[in-house]
Amino acid sequence: MKIAVLGSRGIPNRYGGFEEMAAQVAPLWVKAGHEVVVYTTSDHPDKVEEVAGVRIKHIFNPEGTFGLAGQFIYDLLCILDARREGFDIYLQLGYTTSGIWSFLWPKKKTMTNMDGLEHQRAKYKGLLSIFLRWSERRAANRSKLLVADNPEIARYLAKYNTPTQTIAYGSHVVEAPENAAKILQEAGLPTHNFHVHIGRVQPDNHVWEILAAAEESGETVVAIGDYSTRYGQKLRKIFDAKNLHFPGTIYDKTVLNALRTQAVFYLHGHSVGGTNPALLEAMGCGAMVLAHNNPFNASVLGGLGALWSDEDELQELLKQRPSAEVRAEQAEISKGRVKDYFNWSQIANQYLEAMSGLQ
Repeated sequence: MKIAVLGSRGIPNRYGGFEEMAAQVAPLWVKAGHEVVVYTTSDHPDKVEEVAGVRIKHIFNPEGTFGLAGQFIYDLLCILDARREGFDIYLQLGYTTSGIWSFLWPKKKTMTNMDGLEHQRAKYKGLLSIFLRWSERRAANRSKLLVADNPEIARYLAKYNTPTQTIAYGSHVVEAPENAAKILQEAGLPTHNFHVHIGRVQPDNHVWEILAAAEESGETVVAIGDYSTRYGQKLRKIFDAKNLHFPGTIYDKTVLNALRTQAVFYLHGHSVGGTNPALLEAMGCGAMVLAHNNPFNASVLGGLGALWSDEDELQELLKQRPSAEVRAEQAEISKGRVKDYFNWSQIANQYLEAMSGLQ
């Protein structure tokens, strides 16, 4: 099969979940004998034409000039180029800025990963939320197959007439680096008796509640993310206690894995995004997770860790110190769950099987 991957900023991953997924599964599809093209923004920092046999096609991205409108233009240029080249399968990752162009999608050859419940995100209000519902509907109706990365998302998508298949997001199992403390020290981060939160700084990720619980409890929390945004700056002004550390965005996986493996608890506040990559990465490191109580997180954790509904519940959980035996047992189960249900090889094969059904 000749497969086009659209809807992301491209690979190598320098941004987020869809980019990481493309970076992981596309080379596996090439190994299986398929031709794969990943559409990538022209301003991507890595100016490469191929990665592990995957062809990279750089498409003009005017986002720097036009802001959000530039993302719509980028998606339009991608689908126009893909139609000109011709593919057996068009894998569309998301729909927020591409759904408006869904009338250009080859319906019989398009499968769409529908991401999370985008219209429920707090940052999308009023007309934006209405537009996202409309874009979601257009994408769902114009696709031959919908992909949900979480059973709860699949249940939501059942309202559409388009068939839906649940294919999880993936991760890797990571062992704690022997020199983790040194890695953290050199990065200017706490080395022991701390908790970590990694995620986008937006209201539906419950960053406010996490920081409030940390400040009230006096527990040390390393908050990884971009706090230079308007909302991030607001949080920094409100929560300025010495026990809170804001090192900014970190992409170095060695440092991130050191944080995850050495933290007492991994704090997870996502609430509308289905299967969240950051949660799986924490589980793959064997981290003990304290997650916001919602069906998405509960289904991924499968009984591991603990769930909280508000800052008071989280504050009480932060004070706990599980024994070494409990931590080791939970880490083993957590890593096993990632291996069994969220490994990239299995996920790549599930996508290929679904694609074969569209032929």
